[in-house]
Amino acid sequence: RQAETPLTALSRFPEPALKDQHWVPRSYLEAWTDPNALEHYEPYVHLFDRTGNQHRKKSPAKILHMPDLYTIFDGTTRDLTIEHTFSQWEDAFVKVRKKIEADTDLTEEDVANLYVFAGALMVRPPHYIEHFASQWRDIVAKARSIKINPKAKPMKSFTDGPSLSLDEAQRYGDDPMGTWFRDNLAANIEVLAERFGFDLLVNQSEHPFLTSDAPAVTYHPPLSKRFRFFPRGLGSPGCEVTLPISPRYALLFRHKEPGLHKYLVADWESVFEMNFRTITRAKEKIVSDRPDLFFVKTILDRVAEVEAEKQRNGANGA
Repeated sequence: RQAETPLTALSRFPEPALKDQHWVPRSYLEAWTDPNALEHYEPYVHLFDRTGNQHRKKSPAKILHMPDLYTIFDGTTRDLTIEHTFSQWEDAFVKVRKKIEADTDLTEEDVANLYVFAGALMVRPPHYIEHFASQWRDIVAKARSIKINPKAKPMKSFTDGPSLSLDEAQRYGDDPMGTWFRDNLAANIEVLAERFGFDLLVNQSEHPFLTSDAPAVTYHPPLSKRFRFFPRGLGSPGCEVTLPISPRYALLFRHKEPGLHKYLVADWESVFEMNFRTITRAKEKIVSDRPDLFFVKTILDRVAEVEAEKQRNGANGA
């Protein structure tokens, strides 16, 4: 079902001026607004850097956004198809989250909407987009630096597939929204929907699930030294995807039959592990519904231990 909603099938929308486009949706972040805030205050979340410092109270509408992040520019026009598609998916997600909070059974459509929302959040952050765009720019820069002997015979192609000119490849680096992003988005959702089932974690501890500027986290279990340099993706054994959807609920995707499997109680240790992944994979910011970040120092101490262990292993291996 998820693969049957490609972006290319959507009609174009009007083109009003947009100041900002959120890569972590405002409606998603609203679940983390402080429940103890005074009534006359605008609802706010507690925003921190990855070390738990630089605490600020901010409205969800005023964080984690960029101007025209998903806008496709075509000459003098601004195509907002992607932005409006995300808005539709966000509205659908909020409705499902309300049903979860009300302890209402989910339909197949509800489950499909969770797959779409989670899969999209995995590729929406600007640092993810820039990572792939910069790879294309680097390829083009290196290709343009090669000096070609005009007398040399052209090399035989090793593939029969389509090829790209340097100008076309340059556009992949300069215009992600107009080139590869939509296909990448659709493929990511399709892989998640076909290879992963998920459980819904219900937080029964006194501490909240946190979220971040990159809330959908892909986790791979540690590899042995022999295979530690092997590339890994969503199909790699043991791969998991986690997404907190509120301080009380989180999604845990694992390789199994697609669909929602179980509601699992998350105790203190489970919440700690979820927040460990969220904090360590955040780009710059973490978000909580309260000013006290209980987990951060403990998590940073654990990260330091892991890094020290890596250095010791490296020294021993050398």
